[in-house]
Amino acid sequence: MNINILEKMNKVPGGLIIIPLLAAILINTFFPQALALGGPTTALFKVGSSAMMGIFLLICGSSINIRQAGLPLYKGSVLLILKCVAGALTVWAAGYFFGAAGFFGISTMALVACLTSSNSSLYIALCSNYGDASDAGAISVFCIKDGPFVTMVVLGVSGLANIPFAALLSMLVPLVIGMLWGNLDERFKSLCSAAQPLVIILMSFAIGANSSINTVFTAGLSGVVLGLISAATGVLFYFIYNLFLKKKTALGAALGTTAANSALTPAMVAQADPSLASYVDAATAQLATASIITMLLAPLLVGWFDKRLRAKAPQPEIVVRENPGYPVSSRTVANKNK
Repeated sequence: MNINILEKMNKVPGGLIIIPLLAAILINTFFPQALALGGPTTALFKVGSSAMMGIFLLICGSSINIRQAGLPLYKGSVLLILKCVAGALTVWAAGYFFGAAGFFGISTMALVACLTSSNSSLYIALCSNYGDASDAGAISVFCIKDGPFVTMVVLGVSGLANIPFAALLSMLVPLVIGMLWGNLDERFKSLCSAAQPLVIILMSFAIGANSSINTVFTAGLSGVVLGLISAATGVLFYFIYNLFLKKKTALGAALGTTAANSALTPAMVAQADPSLASYVDAATAQLATASIITMLLAPLLVGWFDKRLRAKAPQPEIVVRENPGYPVSSRTVANKNK
C-alpha cells in the first residue's frame, strides 16, 4: 500500500516544514514525555536540529555553481546584496526604535530573519513564466541566503546580537564544503538534492518539539502582519532591482517572500546568542505563518508587475504597403518593429 505521504505534504504551501513543525508542537504540548525517552529518539526528534542544520547547509552549498558566470552571476549577486542591505536597514531601524523586543509582538530577530530570506523554490517556479535562463541561473548565487548565515551576519555586525565569530564560521564551513564537493562531483549534488526534503522534515520536527501550541495561537496575528510586511517589500525590490538591469523584469517582486526554512533560523541564532532564546518560539511560529502569506501573495504581485511591463513595452507597428506583384488595389500588411 502506498499512500504518498510526501506527495500530500508537498501539496500544502511550505508543507515539508509546516506539517512536521505543527505535529511536533502538538506532541510536545500533549505528550511531552514521548520525545524524552533518551538515546536516538530524543537525539533525532528533539535535540537534533543543530546536526540537521549542518546537513542542510551542506546541501545548500552543493547547489552553488562556482562556474556560473556572466549575467546569471551578476543577477544573483544583485539579488543577494539587496536582501543583505534590506536586512541591515531593518535591523538598524528596528533596533534603534524598538530594540530586540521589536513591535507588535514581532521581535527584531524575526523581522530580520524574514527580510533576509526568500522562497527560492517559488522564485524558480516564477522564472519559468516571467523570466529566462539567466534569471533561473541567478539562484546559484542567490541561494547563499538560504539558512541562518546571512541573518546571523546582519545581527552580529549590527551589535543587536552577540554572535561569536566561531558561530558564524560554524555556519560557513558546511556551506563551503558542500559548494566545493558539489562542484567537483555532480552525483553528490544529485544526492544532496534528493536528501533535502528528509533533512528539512527532521529539522522542522526537532525545532517544533521544543515549542507548544499556545505559542502558535499567540503568534498567529503577528505572523500575518509579518507576512504582509515581507510582501510589501516586494514592491520596493521590484523598482530597485530594475535599476540594475537593462532588460526590465517583474522578478524583483519575488524577493518579497519569506522562506519556509526561515522558521528554523531563530533556534540557530539563539544557540549563538542565548539572550535571544525568549523570542525563539514566537519568531518560529511567526515566520512559518509569514512564509505561507507571502507564498500566496508573491505570484499575484509578480504577475501584476509583469502585466504592467508588457503594457509599457513597444508594440509592433502595422505598415501598409503596395504589393508590386498584384494590381495596385491589392495590399499586404507587414509588421515592422519599432
